[in-house]
Amino acid sequence: MRYKTLEDVIQEGREFHQKLGRQYAEFELLSADERASLLLDQLKRREVSMSHTLDNFREDVGEGALRTWVQFAPEGREPELLQRLRNIDISDIEAIGQVAMDIEMYLSDQYRDLLLIADTPTAKRTLERLLELEQLEEHTLSVNLYNLRDC
Repeated sequence: MRYKTLEDVIQEGREFHQKLGRQYAEFELLSADERASLLLDQLKRREVSMSHTLDNFREDVGEGALRTWVQFAPEGREPELLQRLRNIDISDIEAIGQVAMDIEMYLSDQYRDLLLIADTPTAKRTLERLLELEQLEEHTLSVNLYNLRDC
């Protein structure tokens, strides 16, 4: 196990969302499939929004909470998930949706796991808010994917 501050966790989440947003934007430009382009645009906008939300979130959370150390699992799966995203067929909305949903579930699980081991009230409140944000994103993505399949 290694340790990180909550500020590190938030910053790494922000950077991951930025990388995802850039990848979705690149795929959107390359995609010839209209529905895939629509999905990629939605995903890109969501990731840009989450990046800004996490940036603002850092400003909303007190300095004490940001400096709280949490026991962190070994390196996360972000590189693996980014590689899976880079290897998908950009015209296959099912594959795009599956990887995007796997990413959202991974992030929710990561915050949930951290919440379970958080030992201070401020850390718990911060992680609860992060988990709520990711669960909302997961739900929104699920609805968007369902609606896109109805087209």
